[in-house]
Amino acid sequence: MTANLNSLLEIRRPSSVLVTVLCALSAILYGVWILPNTIFIRNFCLIVGAGLSLLIIVPNWRVLIQRRAAPIALIVLLLIWVSIHLFFIGVDYEGQYAEYTKIWKKIALSIPFALGLGLGLLSYANDPVKTRRYWNLIFFGFLLPAITYFVKWFVTLMGQKYGFPVPIYLILDPDHMGSQMGISRAWYVFFCLPAVAISIGLVVTRLKNKTFSFFNSFLYLACIPLTLLIFYIENDRLGTFFGLALIVIAFVSIGMAVIRNRSWLILLIFLVVMFSSATILWVSFKQNAQWLTLVSDTKVAIQQIDHLDNWRYNRIQIKGYPLNELGQPVSASNYERISWAIVGTRFVAERPLGYGLLSLSFGRLCKEKWPDSEMSWSHSAWLDFTLGYGVPGLLLLATAIFLTWRNSGKSPAPWFLIGRWSLPMLSAVFLVKEISSEVFINAFIFLIVLASTLSLRVEASPRKCSDISKKAIG
Repeated sequence: MTANLNSLLEIRRPSSVLVTVLCALSAILYGVWILPNTIFIRNFCLIVGAGLSLLIIVPNWRVLIQRRAAPIALIVLLLIWVSIHLFFIGVDYEGQYAEYTKIWKKIALSIPFALGLGLGLLSYANDPVKTRRYWNLIFFGFLLPAITYFVKWFVTLMGQKYGFPVPIYLILDPDHMGSQMGISRAWYVFFCLPAVAISIGLVVTRLKNKTFSFFNSFLYLACIPLTLLIFYIENDRLGTFFGLALIVIAFVSIGMAVIRNRSWLILLIFLVVMFSSATILWVSFKQNAQWLTLVSDTKVAIQQIDHLDNWRYNRIQIKGYPLNELGQPVSASNYERISWAIVGTRFVAERPLGYGLLSLSFGRLCKEKWPDSEMSWSHSAWLDFTLGYGVPGLLLLATAIFLTWRNSGKSPAPWFLIGRWSLPMLSAVFLVKEISSEVFINAFIFLIVLASTLSLRVEASPRKCSDISKKAIG
């Protein structure tokens, strides 16, 4: 029987134990994605999660034949496009093949994992008790990067104060990448922002629906300033900027509604949390002098791009830095980011089908044109991704994100928060951070497929998928 693309399709419930296991695996996976030298744990979660998810996908494959599954189809088309690029378009077959067998293989594994997890969660959407259990596990996964950060921060601080040796995996390296366990600031922004976005989205939703209480929202209220504190400690100005943007969105979303309803106590609690968060962000802004010269540095980058080549050497300072209109040397971060964005955009026009490498296409293209250049990434994941897989790759990924965001408004609570609040923030981070690499693309695509699956039109059936899933779990 052919399914109507607009019909409400029946989804059979898998074992609740199976769904719980998938939630736990996804939480562990999200928590360790940010940590170096955790490849075994990541691979274990991906392989086991994908295998167990087949027990849910196979009995429910008809659910995927509907318009809301379009983003999932676009992600599959992206994998096909990457394969075509490898064999017929790319110019560095060995480099592309290495990425294909290491990076895209894991991304391919994450798709059935996210599909099975999403279908399992969706099948219990009308069961509030189990939904709460699954949500707590999933949200705990979103919190794990921040929890890990504060554990390392505290242990490192105590070790320095009292002089005891700290295990290497618990050291918070101030140099970020100065040791084998170092983590870049950009990684914290990408993996910690979803928890902040989801927390703000949940509080906003409860305030609008008049279901907010301090006790049932305490964890989410505490998550907002504590996670933003990481960006302050790390002195990451863009993480600070995105946090401030979320707070502004929250105020615009619920400010007038709360005032009209005269929920003064709720408003006071919300204001305290938002004020503490805004204070952290404002102090962080003040300690970043780069914001003060952003406009003048941008002028130098735009007007002198074809006359000065200082930006080609990635802070090696072979030629130093030019002066801005204030008579000061330009901020390296401001000047280089703008210059690289301009040059990278020109490369896209010259090579619209892409070079073929996920991370290093910008550096390779610069070497082709200027052999003495010392470049790697363009500092924009969207630009790096486009330089790698061309305009078709960009359109496939960006369209999948947009459709998922749009469809997520129809996802059941609280699952709509993943697509409506976290995906836009991650898309913005991709615009200005050098994170076009394995773990970020993998995590991004996993969340896109998960959020898209949670938006499908289905009707939960009391019938089980099969007894196979019960036997597999034990």
